[in-house]
Amino acid sequence: MKKLTMTPPRVLPDKALIAYVIFTVPPQGTASIGQSDRQSLEQLQGEILNRLEQPVLLSAYPHRVGRRSCVAVHLADVHDKTLDILITVTGNTLWPGEAEFRTGLRWNICVPDATDMLWMLKEIDRVTGGQGCN
Repeated sequence: MKKLTMTPPRVLPDKALIAYVIFTVPPQGTASIGQSDRQSLEQLQGEILNRLEQPVLLSAYPHRVGRRSCVAVHLADVHDKTLDILITVTGNTLWPGEAEFRTGLRWNICVPDATDMLWMLKEIDRVTGGQGCN
């Protein structure tokens, strides 16, 4: 079985990172994430764990909405509970809010670029037990 391996990002103070991206990634280096984005990511991961039981199967479907690149993430647990997340490259960062976590049929995450999209997908995979992508 093939597995996408990426070392978990280091957490750094917000001011030490580039402000307009979530993950700072040097060539062939370890990614970094700021403290505030890490808190938002941990909230997202916690909400996933609150909704689904492990193991979780992660399916990813890259596509476009208009001219924007997206990946639709479908998560399903062993009890057939599901969760859908849409990650869209918009040029800015927008995390789901409390209301979206509580009542949204699909959670929407906006990321600055494709690098952040890949790292976000990996961080979702990491919290779901790393069962791989379909």
